[in-house]
Amino acid sequence: MAGCKISSGVTAPGCSDRFSSPGINREDIWVFNHSEISAYTAGAQTGEVSAITFSPSYETGFIIATHKNSSQFLEELQVSEEAAPYYKQTFSARIISKDTDTRNAIENMVDVDLVLAFKQRNGKFRIIGQSGGVKLSEQTYDTGKTEGDAIGDTLVFSGVENGKAKFFFDTSETQTKTTLDSYL
Repeated sequence: MAGCKISSGVTAPGCSDRFSSPGINREDIWVFNHSEISAYTAGAQTGEVSAITFSPSYETGFIIATHKNSSQFLEELQVSEEAAPYYKQTFSARIISKDTDTRNAIENMVDVDLVLAFKQRNGKFRIIGQSGGVKLSEQTYDTGKTEGDAIGDTLVFSGVENGKAKFFFDTSETQTKTTLDSYL
């Protein structure tokens, strides 16, 4: 964690660095029960997780499919004189709500500490809720009014962490997705 002195800096990105595409990919969001994770393996760099170890009681994680251009991750540093600094993490997405299973899955997530993994448009994967979990804090279903309206459930997950969200298994996109899928 940070101290009283700056211990590292940021270098300017090269022309080939893919960071200019904002948002989250319209791909799957991997969801795990925080209580079923027993450890995280640190990656090669600080701020990176290379593997998740699940407890013996682990059953399965699951995937949430999202609508295109509907997901967003926000992370805000919160500082006060009364408490240690922390990061408020908020992830929102409009999901594809097509059946009773989706409805039941949403209801099942209420008041449960979760860990989410997702892919940003720059190809990097992030993991949130690592130390304290995130909870489903808001849910709204909208049928829309006219052709082309946004239809489905919008879910908002919120939590606080003592550090910034870490990158997950920072190798190739295909290998990272394969690793996350192996946890299901």
